[in-house]
Parts: sequence; C-alpha cells; structure tokens
Amino acid sequence: MRISTRAFVVALATALALSSATVAGTPAMAQDDPALAALTQVVPEIVEEARTTPPTEIPEGNVQRPFAIATDPDRTLVATVSDSDIGIGVPDATGAGNQPLPGLVTYTAQQPSVAYAHQRTGQVARALTIIKDASAPTEYRFPISAPEGSMLEVEDDDGTVLIYNEDVYLGEIDLPWAKDANGNAVPTSYRVEGMTLIQTVNHAGAAYPVVADPAVKLQCEWWKAMCRVIFSKKLTKKIHSNWLYSGSAAAAEALKYACDKIKEKRARLICKAAGAAGIASYIAKIREASNKNQCFAIRAQFPGPFVWGEVRKKSCQSK
Repeated sequence: MRISTRAFVVALATALALSSATVAGTPAMAQDDPALAALTQVVPEIVEEARTTPPTEIPEGNVQRPFAIATDPDRTLVATVSDSDIGIGVPDATGAGNQPLPGLVTYTAQQPSVAYAHQRTGQVARALTIIKDASAPTEYRFPISAPEGSMLEVEDDDGTVLIYNEDVYLGEIDLPWAKDANGNAVPTSYRVEGMTLIQTVNHAGAAYPVVADPAVKLQCEWWKAMCRVIFSKKLTKKIHSNWLYSGSAAAAEALKYACDKIKEKRARLICKAAGAAGIASYIAKIREASNKNQCFAIRAQFPGPFVWGEVRKKSCQSK
C-alpha cells in the first residue's frame, strides 16, 4: 500500500514521541503499576498486544488521533476513522492516568477495589475493568460518545451492542466477556440506557483479579480490507416499499438518501458506488431482508472494490 509523505511524517512523529516518552521514564513496569500487573496475570495476550505502538496510519491518508492519557472529565478514549468518532468513557476513573505501555493507559478508580485501563489498536478501542476483590461493585457504566443522532441497542442473539446513526450501522461494542485469575469465564452482560453502556459482572466466588472488557469496533474494517454498510430494518423496509409501490427510481432515491446519511467517508463512497451500479443489482436481497424483517447490507472487499449485497440477521437494528 502506498503511504503519502504527510501520513508517513505523522506516523514517524508519533512513533518518535512515544519513544521519547519511554526514554523519559513515563511508562512504568508491571511491578510499579498494580493495574498492569493484574492485566498481565489475567489477559497477557492483551498486554502483549499493547506493547506495540498502536497504528496511526490508515488507508486513504487518514490519521487517527495519537493514543494518550484521556484528560476530559469522563476520561474518554476516542477511536477515529475518517469522519466517524466513537468514544468510550470511564467516569469512575480518577487521577491523571499512567501509560506503562505504548498501547495501554491505566487509571485508579473512586472505588479502591477497582481499576481501569484503556487499550487501543488499529482494530478496537477497549475500556478494561479490573476487579480486585469481592467488595467491588457488580455494575459498571460507560458513556458512549458518537455522532449526533446515534443510538445504542443490545442485540438479542449474543449481547453485542450495536451503534446506529440515523438508521445506518456505525459500529458495535463486541460481545461482553469477563475472566478471572484462573482463566475461568465470569458471568457478564450488557444493557443500555440512552448512550450509556452498563456492564454487569457477577464476580462472586471468582478468583481475583477479574478483568472485563467492553471493546468498540468501527463500521469499516479497513484493517481487514473489508467494509460493510448496514441499514436498519426500518430503512430496509422503506427502500423495499419504494420499489414495490413506486418502482426502481424511487427505491434508488431512498438508497441515495440513506447513503448521504453515512458519516464515515469510505462507507459513504461504497454505498454510493452500489447505488450507481443500479438498484436492480440489489433488489432481491433488499426484498428478502424486508420480508424476513432483517437488515440489508452492502459489503465491499478491497482491493477492487468488489461490492455485493447481503441479508443480515446479526448486527441488525431491531426497529
């Protein structure tokens, strides 16, 4: 993949800045950071992943904001791809935070039996909860920031939380998990209140520490050369209804209207490219999705792009 001079300079500057911070002694070793020590014990694979500097260079010359200690009141980690920003906050965290590894920031908490961490790679933005002992709460609240008009919805199938913006899929919070010091799964689940994600961790009887992990994934999977645009059931039915009662031109107009709503540049281009190819190419899948009360999606594979339509039961808004 060709990388622009500007993007290369930004990536190099970020790497040098992180290297300078390491030399200056900002990061602590595991023995100096109890949260890092707990994570190393329970989820060593995440700690190992965090040892690598999170990538700042992404295709099309876009640059993610540098990963650093969050300074806002909710201590929000923001993942940015093109025009889409999704943030996950840890409002119960306290203190300035510590960055012991390039891809990890740890925080103390208002409750002494809890600690938090942020981890970011090219793929995900994580808010890790570290439960130290049985006195810790069982419920944890994470404010989710997203473009205006967004909503959260828990998927019935597996507990994944969908992030939709004006009837178009924007991203998701991966299925909930929690694990104890013996490597055993700890019962956990999500619910939502408005734009707040609430994770319940039933850790009684577990071997401490316990680690739980809400992880945000964005819409266009550029790291896998895959992009998907998913429409809500409501929007899928609208496109189908326009085709059924007013013909292809009306269905194409509804699809264009949906594409114009998409915030993320790459996804918007894929959507418009599909529309330009002609609604007839997709109407069978749109009809199937509408009749099954599911969601129509456009998927693109790069390089190419190769674009096709599909029916989705998962990652599908219920309304």
